[in-house]
Amino acid sequence: MRTSLVYEIFRFFLVFGLRLFHKKFRVVGYENLKGSEIPTIVVGNHQNALLDPILCCSVITQELHWLTRSDVFKPGLISAFLRKANMLPVYREKDNVGDLRDRNDAIFRECHKRLNRGQWISLFPEGTHKGKKSLNTPLKKGVGRLIIGTFEANPNLQKIRILPLGLEYSEFFEKDGNFMLRIGKPIVLSKEDYTIANKAIWANELVADISAQLQAVMTDIRNDDYYDEYITIQDLIHFVNPYNDWQENVVIYQDLVNANRFENPNFLNELKSFNQLTKELSFSNKLELESKQWRFWNTLRVFMTLPLALIGKIIFFPISNFTENFVRTKVKDPLFQNSIRITFKLFFGIPYILILAIVFPFLGVNYFLAVLLLVITGTFEVRARMRFDLIKKIIQHKKDCTNRKEEYAKWKSAQTNCIAQLKEICNEQN
Repeated sequence: MRTSLVYEIFRFFLVFGLRLFHKKFRVVGYENLKGSEIPTIVVGNHQNALLDPILCCSVITQELHWLTRSDVFKPGLISAFLRKANMLPVYREKDNVGDLRDRNDAIFRECHKRLNRGQWISLFPEGTHKGKKSLNTPLKKGVGRLIIGTFEANPNLQKIRILPLGLEYSEFFEKDGNFMLRIGKPIVLSKEDYTIANKAIWANELVADISAQLQAVMTDIRNDDYYDEYITIQDLIHFVNPYNDWQENVVIYQDLVNANRFENPNFLNELKSFNQLTKELSFSNKLELESKQWRFWNTLRVFMTLPLALIGKIIFFPISNFTENFVRTKVKDPLFQNSIRITFKLFFGIPYILILAIVFPFLGVNYFLAVLLLVITGTFEVRARMRFDLIKKIIQHKKDCTNRKEEYAKWKSAQTNCIAQLKEICNEQN
């Protein structure tokens, strides 16, 4: 099977780098990756701009060949690089391309060949991202067309499988959030089932099935009237199960959402009132939880790693300063800011380390040892900065709670009431 050297080189750095820039990085459902010998189409929910595809690539060891909107394929080096990294352009009506159908037909024929070779094609069937925890439905029908075309173009191909991925972010617009990739059970499609079916009906049923499988592995909030309340539930569920790891509570929450367990008007209205109070008083559920879970060891670790973190801060100041200035002044869409921030720091940081290490041999330090030292100080700078930023927020939160005792007591009482109702819902499910 053909491999892309460009893809593998960048994936090597992504595996480490993307875990570094997320406070918690979790994968659920690794066992569902078994069966890589079957041609596979990977489908995921599209939530967070550039981060979505590179996070998937960092987790799945099989090379992914992404169907990507054509406007990112700028002429010249960018287009050449993206193609070398297994990306394939898909053209849309708004791209104003005269031969749109012919171009897309050529891309789909290439996908048929790659699938027949056992390579994995990846796409986001929602068609776009929107920074909300819900699935854009109906899904684009291109995935149905892709499967039908692959079976017809390859008479000897007996099976294709669809692998659903649910991407979950604790934050869309702020740095240092948590990330979880939930890998669902694959849908295996047989040539025999396809040949005896009405193709149009079969394709529509398939898209509906893919939609259902994606909803099962992601946070799909379908109640727009109470969207903010559902987000609050996700925050509060960590108070219900305080000893669970973050991703365990997210999975519980997603399953309860899919079972419509929160569709209680009284509960949702109580949450709406609590949200209004939270906004008025400027308290935070997340900081309240963090302050309860913060331990002395966490503070000690901040100060133990501070010297290396300060060295890393000085060394990597040019990269950090350039990135933050670029994000602040050039990136107008808030949903792209975190994507650009992580991408720049990762892909500018790697050559920066390699170039900077050239100086070290003149100081009597081996080049490869210098690279290692730079990686270590850079790592400490990122992780220690995350903890330091968090402890500052916790201290401010506790200070606010102390200085505004009556307001905090009122807010805490409302929060406790919501948590108690949420516990009842979770216990009923068990």
